[in-house]
Amino acid sequence: MYPVLIQFKNFRLDSYGVIWLIALCISINWSISRLKIYGLDEDKSRNVMFWSFIFTLIGARVPEYIYHYKFYVSNPSEIFNLTRGDLHEVGAVSGALISALIFCLIRKVNFYKLCEVACIPAFFSIAVGRWGCFLNGCCVGLQTASNFGVHFPRDAINFFRHPVQIYYSIFAFGCVIILKFIEKFLNPARKFSIIAPIALILYSVMRFSLAQFREYFDIELLIKYNMSYKLFFWIMIAGIIWLLYSLVMNVRGRKSKKNS
Repeated sequence: MYPVLIQFKNFRLDSYGVIWLIALCISINWSISRLKIYGLDEDKSRNVMFWSFIFTLIGARVPEYIYHYKFYVSNPSEIFNLTRGDLHEVGAVSGALISALIFCLIRKVNFYKLCEVACIPAFFSIAVGRWGCFLNGCCVGLQTASNFGVHFPRDAINFFRHPVQIYYSIFAFGCVIILKFIEKFLNPARKFSIIAPIALILYSVMRFSLAQFREYFDIELLIKYNMSYKLFFWIMIAGIIWLLYSLVMNVRGRKSKKNS
């Protein structure tokens, strides 16, 4: 693994942070290039995306503070030490969605269409960013004897793990392909989201299906105590309800046009 990309005296660049930052920047630029496809005001949408990006970063840190709140209460100065602890994908996604909804209402931007714009690039950022996790040696998998096993420096010589970070990357790239394929058959002028709720469902499926390969996996404990996995469940339910609602409303819209 290569957790440190560049180090010169006191200056240090971690592979994890650099790759995730690159992934997010590419995702944002790709999203901006998609605004015209859905007929969104570029200036207003850029403003919403800027604040959503800020709250994505904030949201990524919130679970770290919650999980280790006793330490941060005792050491409040460490709250601003971003090199300590982890960034959490679930917090980042939650921060992005909630802030986007709020700022869309403030700036009068169509939230549904902005979600359609951003969800495919968001999966791309996960696909690229997870390689930062791999190089950093975090988010590791369980031990395996399969040919896919990878040795991490912190483990014993003959100890191999599932490269679960790469599994996430492959799954996310697959989601990009699936969503792009579906998008080809949809009218960009539609009033209700189709791509975004499918993306939420796929995201939940990805997290649940790959959780079994993660270190310290215990499905009963995860469901009972881990708020992240409870959130995945409700994200999936929300995605299904949202998708069904959008499909029904789109069908009604077509029928009303034919009748008129």
